[in-house]
Amino acid sequence: MVNSMTGFGRASATVGERFHVTVTAKSVNHRYLEVSVRLPEFLWELESQVRGIASESMSRGKIDISVRAQRVNDPDWSVRVDQHIARALVPKLNELVSEFGLHRMTAGDLLRVPDFIQVEAKDAELEDSEKDEFASVVRAALAAVNVMRKREGVALREDMAARIRSMRERRETVAARRDVLIAEMLEAYRARVQEIAAQAGLEIPADRLAVETVMMVEKGDVAEELSRMVSHFDQFDAALAGNEPSGKRLDFLCQEILREINTLGSKSKSSELRAAVVELKSEVERVREQVQNVE
Repeated sequence: MVNSMTGFGRASATVGERFHVTVTAKSVNHRYLEVSVRLPEFLWELESQVRGIASESMSRGKIDISVRAQRVNDPDWSVRVDQHIARALVPKLNELVSEFGLHRMTAGDLLRVPDFIQVEAKDAELEDSEKDEFASVVRAALAAVNVMRKREGVALREDMAARIRSMRERRETVAARRDVLIAEMLEAYRARVQEIAAQAGLEIPADRLAVETVMMVEKGDVAEELSRMVSHFDQFDAALAGNEPSGKRLDFLCQEILREINTLGSKSKSSELRAAVVELKSEVERVREQVQNVE
């Protein structure tokens, strides 16, 4: 299964009869799953629940979830006056008024004292039934994100599948020319050995020359690399068609394909093979770029 890690979603609903909740979620590329949650203060206790919902529906990506809650009716208010502050502060202020002839102290002066009065809405926390409704809104927003991730994933899958097909074709071209390449290597190695022997003033027997040349050609043969590339291509296609998140596996397969291509490059003695290696490396790098956005 190929899902993009980029998506956006929003959902809103009235929770119970007191709050209208809007949940906005967006996701971008990330190596692992990282969830960031912003909640109103009275909903802080639900942060772990929101994170859990995100981890249920996504396995990779950086997910940002923002929640805004507004009351749909006027709440009852709880007003608390700190009597201890008043008892300690009022006598001191009266002394200052008398000693320095200041204006008379009023209740407004006390209201400016930090923590002297606290006003809070009653029943601000969500009830259990409201928490369930809130969770449904979070799931709806994340579902919208996943719809976008799946839609973009279709385009990613098609692009990567096309590039793998292109790499298969280039690999087949090299495989079809393998006998010719081996013959070219045989001639090149034979000439090279004879050249070195001539410079050293040595005469190499024909059978000895044949053995050394064959050994060098075997080391330069690319049959094993071409065979492993087919296996990697098959596994890549299977991962694209599977039902599980495949980003990490696809990334690993890209590394393995690139390893085989680099080995081909190190063994290449002909301009034709070197050109094929350049084209293969170009394609696999483009695939790796796409894989970085796959869940």
